[in-house]
Amino acid sequence: MRGSTWLVGTGLVLTLYAAPSYGSASAEREPVTGGFASTPALETPAPPAGSPDAVPATAPPSGEAATPAAPAAPTTAAASPEKKADSTSWGVLVRGGYFGLPDTVADRLFNQHPEIDGSSVGAELRYHGADGGRGVASIGLAIDAARAESEGIWQEDSSDPPTAGSGEVEMLALTVTGYWNLFPTWYVHPYVGVGIGIAHVEGSYQDDEEFHTIDYWVPAIHLPAGLAVELGERFQLAAEVRFIDGITAGGALQVRF
Repeated sequence: MRGSTWLVGTGLVLTLYAAPSYGSASAEREPVTGGFASTPALETPAPPAGSPDAVPATAPPSGEAATPAAPAAPTTAAASPEKKADSTSWGVLVRGGYFGLPDTVADRLFNQHPEIDGSSVGAELRYHGADGGRGVASIGLAIDAARAESEGIWQEDSSDPPTAGSGEVEMLALTVTGYWNLFPTWYVHPYVGVGIGIAHVEGSYQDDEEFHTIDYWVPAIHLPAGLAVELGERFQLAAEVRFIDGITAGGALQVRF
């Protein structure tokens, strides 16, 4: 029995001696990571609410209510409305009116003369460009047909003998003309133009002595001037006077698209 007691006592002493050194070695050993040998870290659970160790939630001071966050102000400013651009680039124009030699002009050329009267009609394709129909400049390709006639006494100068004569003439002209609008933003505005082309003239006349015929091609000079009235974006009325190998005066209607 004494030997057994000694044995038990010796083992107890060795156990107490080895326990501290084993614990320190375990504390100094680095944990093994990765693979099957790794040991996941244990999370310390939060203390239940109401326990002495629980951390109280932060509350606003007494007497002060929680202020909600103000909504962010919009940063994008509303775009200012822009003036609508004129979307028209082309136009079709029809015109008509008087053709001949007005008395105010004929009086300066002849001592005496009969009335020279006629009519004209025409059509034109107009290109206005990127600025549209209310822009400053445009260009037109036109075809005009005109007819004039007269019958009576002609006397170019007071020293010349008076001559009885009659005749009629017809003209077909093709012209290219540039136009310039003055104050195009006004609803009523003037315009001028200058153009050139070619014309076919045919007709006949008779004097005291013999009968004559006319049939030839001549250069055509086109000089228009008028006053336009805008009727919205697509329509335009105009009163105009033109020289196109004769005097024309009348009206025109343009449709733009």
